[in-house]
Amino acid sequence: MQTRALIFRTGLAVVALSGAVAVWAQTPAAPAKPAAPAQPEKKKDVPVATIAGMAIARKDGRWLGLSLEGGGFKLCFYDKDKKPEDADAALAALRWNPTNVVGIERVVLNPDADKKSLSNSKFVKPPFNFKLFITLLSANNKVVEDFQVDFRG
Repeated sequence: MQTRALIFRTGLAVVALSGAVAVWAQTPAAPAKPAAPAQPEKKKDVPVATIAGMAIARKDGRWLGLSLEGGGFKLCFYDKDKKPEDADAALAALRWNPTNVVGIERVVLNPDADKKSLSNSKFVKPPFNFKLFITLLSANNKVVEDFQVDFRG
């Protein structure tokens, strides 16, 4: 008795035994790949807001940006999302003890024309490595907030 096995392109295995034809099994087809999970639509790239200069966090979640521009200090105001907003203080008083001079230096920052920052024209001498005390004042000279930062410029 001769046994012959034939495999067809359809995937059936056929065996002929003494003139009778039997179908053994269908060869398993390749498993179907699961559908890829739907990916959420990508949002457009939103530029990350940055704060100019040294970032100072305020108690209510807003921000200040302190930088040296044109030789003097510039204090910018930012909202919770770090986007520029109008200054909510009329003046800012700054004082520091410079490392190369005996005594304390003081300066008052006044509003700029854009109403979004306070600045001064007094030249600040390097090295810029000192503890800086910042006091924000309202229009009637009442203290709004005060900060103490290690300034490194």
